[in-house]
Amino acid sequence: MPDLGSPLEHSVTVDGVEVRYGIRGHGDRDLLLVHGSAAHHGWWYAVVPLLEDRWRVIELDLSGHGDSGHRAEHSGATWAEELLAVVRAAEGRSPVVAAHSLGGRVALLAAAAHPGAFAGMVLLDAGIWPPRQLAERLGATVPRVRSVRVHATREAAVARFRLTPEQPAPPDGVLAPVAAASVRQVEGGWTWKHAGQAFPHLYGPDVERAAAGLVIPAVYASGAASRVVDDVLAERAAALMPRARHVRLPGAHHHLPLEVPAECARVIEELAAGLA
Repeated sequence: MPDLGSPLEHSVTVDGVEVRYGIRGHGDRDLLLVHGSAAHHGWWYAVVPLLEDRWRVIELDLSGHGDSGHRAEHSGATWAEELLAVVRAAEGRSPVVAAHSLGGRVALLAAAAHPGAFAGMVLLDAGIWPPRQLAERLGATVPRVRSVRVHATREAAVARFRLTPEQPAPPDGVLAPVAAASVRQVEGGWTWKHAGQAFPHLYGPDVERAAAGLVIPAVYASGAASRVVDDVLAERAAALMPRARHVRLPGAHHHLPLEVPAECARVIEELAAGLA
């Protein structure tokens, strides 16, 4: 099990900001893992051990997340460039990209802007349209600046860790290392590593066009109990992306890499099996 308290060992500078990345495994095929909003590479910590004996796994923290640098303003285009810069710096070889939530929208934008960058794509509960119950908040034209709540101790901050959107807790112990890797020390105490950043949600026509135009082999996997990709939005995605294989995971919620890591690894392996 990796030490999630240690920063990823490599970095590349993109538009003046340091983007951290790491490489694990020594397989013949490269796999790029992209986390979601207000998350970090640790969301994949239970998935990577299931793959690293057959894959060369590249992980990163998008700017504004984890141990990467912060920007005055974030955008889907810049995050997409970060993916490609990390692949180049890691000497990636036509990688498959597996991306969760917001990371899936970033991956779609990267694939649209740079055709041929990826050999295949696995989207894990990556909403293309805002979920109905959150549409008003998520559809705000101006990204919401996250409040910076400072806790007196590291332990107090870690104890307040919650998944967003909320869902039933994964098995005991799953969240502990992720929570511990999600906090940083600031003046007066401890807060989240992403605190104070205004992240665009990336729901919009650019992502919809990128999904509709995706030509590489793809899997669109979603949780049947997800609050982000409900039954209606899953069916809408299937109609938009007829060339992709669509998988609805029974009983699963939004945070698939934490909740059902074996299923995530399985859909990645199944996509790879169909590649030349």
